[in-house]
Amino acid sequence: MAQSAKSTPLKVFPNPTTEYFQVGELGETASYISVFNIMGRNVREFEFVKDERYYIADLPKGLYLIHLQDKNKKTIATQKIEKR
Repeated sequence: MAQSAKSTPLKVFPNPTTEYFQVGELGETASYISVFNIMGRNVREFEFVKDERYYIADLPKGLYLIHLQDKNKKTIATQKIEKR
């Protein structure tokens, strides 16, 4: 699968995490963040707010995919994160 030349590097930190994550500077405007478990199920959604902490302490330990989405809910970047 080819990657778009305009793909946005997504920086999610801290990674691994235990309680929350933050999203670093972005090249494109984001509106939403979706959290998917490793089985592909959407387990959390947030409205994107710059410098916001996104709480996930109540989610089970494991691997998650963080999808950054535009105002039309189209994914513009994805990052894997480990919840401990």
